[in-house]
Amino acid sequence: MQSKGLISWFTKNPVAANLVMLLIIAAGLISAMSISKDMFPRSDIDRIQINVPYPGAAPVEVEKGVILPIEAALKGLKGVKKINATASRDSASLSLEIEANEDINEVMAQVENRIDSIVNFPQDLEKPNVSRAENFGWVINVNVSGAMNKRIRKELGQEIRDELLDLPEVKRAILWGTDDYEISIEVKEDRLRELDLTLAEVARVLRDSSIDLPAGMIRAENGNVLVRTQGKAYRGEDFANLVLRSHPDGTQLLVSDVADVKDGFAETNATVRFDGNRSISVGIFSLKDQDLITISDSVKKYVEEKRNELPDGLNINYVFDASYNLRGRLDMMLSNLAMGSVLVAIVLGLFLNLQVARWVMVGIPVSFLGAIWLMPVNPYPVTVNVLSLFAFIMVLGIVVDDAIVIGESIFSEAKDEANKAEEKAKQLNGGETPEDFSYVAPVETVVAGAKRVAIPSTIGVLTTMAAFLPILFIGGNVAGFLEAIAVVVILCLIFSLIESKLILPAHLVGLRFSKPKPSRWDFIKRWQKTIDQHMTSFVKQKYQPFLTRCMQHRYVTLSSFVAVLIVACAALASGIARFEFFPNVPGDDIQASIIMQDGVSSESLIEALETVEAAAFKVDADYRRANPQTKGLVEHVLFYTQSDVEGVFIVSLVRAEERAINALEFEKMWRKEVGNLPNVRKQNYYASTNAGGGAKINLSLYGEDPNQLSLASVELQEKLGEFNGVFDIYNSQGVGAQEILISLKPFASQLGINLGDVARQVRQAFYGEEVQRLQRGADTLRVMVRYPLEERRSIATLEEMHIRTANGQVVAIGEVADIRLGLGLTSIKRTDRKRTITITADVDAAKTQSGRVIADVTDNFIPQLLERYPGVGFGLGGASEEQSELISRMLVGLIAALFLIYGLLAVPLRSYVQPLVIMSVIPFGFIGAVVGHIIFDMTMSMLSVFGLIALAGVVVNDSLILVEFANRARADGKSDEDALMAAGARRFRAIFLTTTTTFVGLLPMLFETSMQAQFVIPMALSLSFGIVSATAITLILVPCLYLVVHDLKKVRRSAFASSKRRELPVTE
Repeated sequence: MQSKGLISWFTKNPVAANLVMLLIIAAGLISAMSISKDMFPRSDIDRIQINVPYPGAAPVEVEKGVILPIEAALKGLKGVKKINATASRDSASLSLEIEANEDINEVMAQVENRIDSIVNFPQDLEKPNVSRAENFGWVINVNVSGAMNKRIRKELGQEIRDELLDLPEVKRAILWGTDDYEISIEVKEDRLRELDLTLAEVARVLRDSSIDLPAGMIRAENGNVLVRTQGKAYRGEDFANLVLRSHPDGTQLLVSDVADVKDGFAETNATVRFDGNRSISVGIFSLKDQDLITISDSVKKYVEEKRNELPDGLNINYVFDASYNLRGRLDMMLSNLAMGSVLVAIVLGLFLNLQVARWVMVGIPVSFLGAIWLMPVNPYPVTVNVLSLFAFIMVLGIVVDDAIVIGESIFSEAKDEANKAEEKAKQLNGGETPEDFSYVAPVETVVAGAKRVAIPSTIGVLTTMAAFLPILFIGGNVAGFLEAIAVVVILCLIFSLIESKLILPAHLVGLRFSKPKPSRWDFIKRWQKTIDQHMTSFVKQKYQPFLTRCMQHRYVTLSSFVAVLIVACAALASGIARFEFFPNVPGDDIQASIIMQDGVSSESLIEALETVEAAAFKVDADYRRANPQTKGLVEHVLFYTQSDVEGVFIVSLVRAEERAINALEFEKMWRKEVGNLPNVRKQNYYASTNAGGGAKINLSLYGEDPNQLSLASVELQEKLGEFNGVFDIYNSQGVGAQEILISLKPFASQLGINLGDVARQVRQAFYGEEVQRLQRGADTLRVMVRYPLEERRSIATLEEMHIRTANGQVVAIGEVADIRLGLGLTSIKRTDRKRTITITADVDAAKTQSGRVIADVTDNFIPQLLERYPGVGFGLGGASEEQSELISRMLVGLIAALFLIYGLLAVPLRSYVQPLVIMSVIPFGFIGAVVGHIIFDMTMSMLSVFGLIALAGVVVNDSLILVEFANRARADGKSDEDALMAAGARRFRAIFLTTTTTFVGLLPMLFETSMQAQFVIPMALSLSFGIVSATAITLILVPCLYLVVHDLKKVRRSAFASSKRRELPVTE
């Protein structure tokens, strides 16, 4: 009878099998040459940003005039999950989190429409900018240093930025270290009074005089002629020559007679320093799915060409090159992959027939190239990055499991047939095996061997895929990380099914058995024979007797395993095994952020930044003195100002192989050297970033009473300071800056002066009145009329200022208004239309865990705090909120994975109970995971948890094979105990081999010392140690549970029979 089905067809048609294999290999190689490469996967950000400039406004004014109207307009908008708003000096920013499965472009269009319909915005407000939040990745920095004035820095910086953006590979470049163009027309108060002028009058004349307007068309007989007025000023000298007043005697009062016209730059004082020298920098970023290495190579080529064009004294360099670090990370992961492949090959060579082992190994490149083929073109596109390469390492030992089971089954079937053929040959040759005896496995034998285990092996692969499938839908800030791993694993397993079921059997047709002859591979056969003898001896003399005792005392065995599981849980709860949900993602450079108290001078900011810069160089100098034979620690130090109160540092260390101190150690040394700085509101140093985004601890207080909020936040901040290991505690409200409050006196209205007149004239004097905006090249510049800088730096100027009434009368401001000093807010945060203060902090994982701190504060401190401040509410924010939501989604994902696995097991086994027996081993993988983290002194993290979820799909494979063979033995008439003993003995080799290949595939990764690999090692630990412990438990616990289930069935049948007997009528 001929076999039917895909396995049979491909086995009989090896050309088709080979063509499928070649197609997969070719498609994978082509994709590998074009697939994008990035350091880490990036998630789509379902968030809409609204930025609204409100120049000269305080946070309270921004809240009332901008944020409250926008919040009211967006109230009830479908698709908006959460609104976070921040009112800062001069601007408002709102972040809208969008509901899952909503079309963000459609929501953004509705947001724009609602904002456009707002009619009560302040008069001086600029147009709100609504955009989708984008996830940019750092690539490289182009830096130019040398003797340059402000104008040269601006023009050269713009030139380099524009030329870089002209490169086809570069889509985003940001210029730092230059100020915006601005024409400032500065008029002294004394001169205004002398000429009986006001700033408003000067601004109005300038606005009316500097203008180009179309004036229509003259429709003459000879044709149409356009008419337009031409008089717009574009340069400072053009504005200086504009006429303010004309006198009857023919004389004119020009702007230059009244004001000092400066065609220069805004007073933002943007600063970039590179290695102690003033410079300009252009940061290059990549968009999602762009190839980081291609962008970097293009920029480096441009820099080499540009170097020859710059004048003497100017130097251009590229620094902070992420492609160098990416290449290093990829090489590191690929070397671990190669070492794992070698170890897997060795294991297969020691335990399998060499011909079978060779073709099983072919499954690895076929599966991997198939995955690379579809990585960029599936619904969840994945780039080549550290996480996706780690997924290949993780699945390395798993993809061969199916092929091992199929290959071993085919080999066993062929071996049985060969033994029968050899017996016949012996009978015909007088009891001796003929010298020329040879048996070649035919198609039918290969197909029979493959089909014997096809269903359980396929189910085993599908259960592994089922464990990873829900991970795709978890989402959140780490969605990109999880998708990269899940997609690669699922694709590899899909192609491993294709290879093991359709390609491998075709290659094993013709498997030859003959009388042993001397060959150069005899030593391997001797090793195989020795290992086989030892394994057989172990199974018979150790495993089977021990299993017999365990089955006899199955309830004691079950209780013992449960007790060990409880101990593992206790180790985690007590802190023996540390747990930090979000792992730190190590960086190759160290960054620092310095935020000054609001209101400090720009000179104070630069002084603080120079102190931090000097500390970095001092740490390097001290290290060089202590280690004169080294190149030191610091390669480059760059800082730039982001505003007049904030600066950012990037420190590049020398190559890791050339220093003995890692980035985290340097960060601590740098932090210690800087110490506490005066007037600094926040200083952060980090050599790694939290995968959840932001600080590990993020607690929010909200309410309508600002005083209660402020007091409660201070108490919460002090409470966090009591925990050992908690540092960088930050209160978002901060210490308010000094501000001058002006209120009108009662009799001011009698003089015809209202508060609007006072506010407008004070704003014109100190902030300035914008005359118009001009386009100069790619830049838009503002023309401002205001007091000179020296008058705007003094409170006395305000006190001596005069206000003009509607009838032209001049009145000193002190006569009509009260002027007093107050304390304003640095910024105002709002969440879902409520004022919010956020307290953030980071933790030292070696001393404490963020989850325990949050739980302690939430359970023991917050209830008392809310009793003292009844108008205040509490919630989690940032990474803490993301952690809480992610845990909920993970639980749903775990339940979905378990349900899928159960369904995949229940259908072929035709049982409701046996899948539960098989799946019972899943929780016990946790024991090995905890032990592995303790041995390697690693902190368990979110990736450890996902390792356990992945483990759920892997460990059931061995249990399935064991139960399936036990069912067959029972069907052949064996008792439960004998069937389990036979199944354990028969499948011990396959179970041991599949577990060993998975473990050794991950083994090189466990000993990787690179900082960039540390955050993925917890997942490798969970999977490797978990599968070892789960397999050991499978071989003991599953047979015991199998018998327990049958005990319960017997009890139920006995109870049912007893009830039936009681129901029978009694006869006399």
